[in-house]
Amino acid sequence: MRYINLRYLLTYLLTFMALLFNKSLASCCFPSEFKHAVVRPLLKKSGLDVCDMKNYKPVSNLPLLSKLLEKVVQSRFQEFLDSNDLMPETQSAYRRGHSTETAVTKVQNDLLTAADEGQISALCLLDLTAAFDTVDHELLLLRLERQFGLRGVALQWFRYYLSGRAFQVMHDGRLSAIVHVPEYLRTTRLSSWVHDCSLCTPRTSHTMPTSTA
Repeated sequence: MRYINLRYLLTYLLTFMALLFNKSLASCCFPSEFKHAVVRPLLKKSGLDVCDMKNYKPVSNLPLLSKLLEKVVQSRFQEFLDSNDLMPETQSAYRRGHSTETAVTKVQNDLLTAADEGQISALCLLDLTAAFDTVDHELLLLRLERQFGLRGVALQWFRYYLSGRAFQVMHDGRLSAIVHVPEYLRTTRLSSWVHDCSLCTPRTSHTMPTSTA
């Protein structure tokens, strides 16, 4: 049996992926095959009623190359936001070095500072239910252009990325019919969408990461 050196093979794979990703970014094209997800329903906890659909959570699986390309763009986009100081200081969601802990610490400090100054504080918690499913893509693209300065190739790439999404459900080894979905959003784009929340009350507004499980 002939064995293949994985390091040797990896060199060719990395070269291919680099060419593919650069071509995608240069041509404003996100391959349609990368937008096709397979959704598998998983039981949230053992012991739950398997006949109740509310006890399942959908796990969406996209092609590996699709996830890698998303990661490349997310990294570049986040670098663009950070280098141009476009992210609000009080936003903790989906940012490196920020978490629920840092957000809560900031809120606690604000409350204590206000109390020391004899001020009255009010805490309002807003839960964005199904946030990833409720963002209008045209408004999002308009915001990326006007508020964050994306133009030309970069903006067009996001347009292709958001359009033409589809999925199939895998259950008991069988696939359902293809379903075309109008809405799809990743966390970095959600960060752009909730940016204005901090502008309403700049001192006390905080965007915290949440769990979708």
